[in-house]
Amino acid sequence: MFGTFACPEVFSFRGGGGWVKEILDDIKDAESRAKAMVEEAEREARSILAEAHREAEKLISQARKRGEEASKNILEDAKKEAQKEALTLRAQYDDEIKKLVEKAEGRIQKAVDLIVERIVTFHGNC
Repeated sequence: MFGTFACPEVFSFRGGGGWVKEILDDIKDAESRAKAMVEEAEREARSILAEAHREAEKLISQARKRGEEASKNILEDAKKEAQKEALTLRAQYDDEIKKLVEKAEGRIQKAVDLIVERIVTFHGNC
């Protein structure tokens, strides 16, 4: 029936085929193990992704915090620099005002002297 095969019993299913059942059971077991391995790999992949998302959120939060701190420091430095510049300008303007007041005071005395002289000269000519 099968020619000259070395193992004609491989093709013979008579006698209950106990070894075929074993092979099928082994295949089913292998498939079950493979399915379990795939499911475990999928769970692990989801876990890795979840951890990666948590880590990314943590890094984003840290970067945001560092950015806020940096902008706060920049703003504080700018305020200090503006205050320093304002004090410098105020000192310059105070000096200028003082000079103008001194100059005006000197002219006031000259104006008073001139007015007195004119009054005296005017009344003296009367």
